[in-house]
Amino acid sequence: MYISNSYSRTGHTAPSDCLRIEVHSWLQLTPGNSVVLLTSDRRNPRIAGRVDQVSVDGHYLWLIQDNGAGRRLFHRPEGYTTFLDSEV
Repeated sequence: MYISNSYSRTGHTAPSDCLRIEVHSWLQLTPGNSVVLLTSDRRNPRIAGRVDQVSVDGHYLWLIQDNGAGRRLFHRPEGYTTFLDSEV
């Protein structure tokens, strides 16, 4: 699945040099990758940041969150949908 970062409020699409590509295994990620995690949590449904580390089995992800929110550990089986920012 590919999702464009651009959106339109006026019917015009903003230019974008990035696409978001869905990641099915955190083993595909490497430190420094820019990602977005989507959750079912209504209070915080979207978490963005840079990958700091991925566990050897791919079940755990350390993310340095955007906007100074700090480093946070995520557990894959909790149901996160993950998108990797990929320059085109």
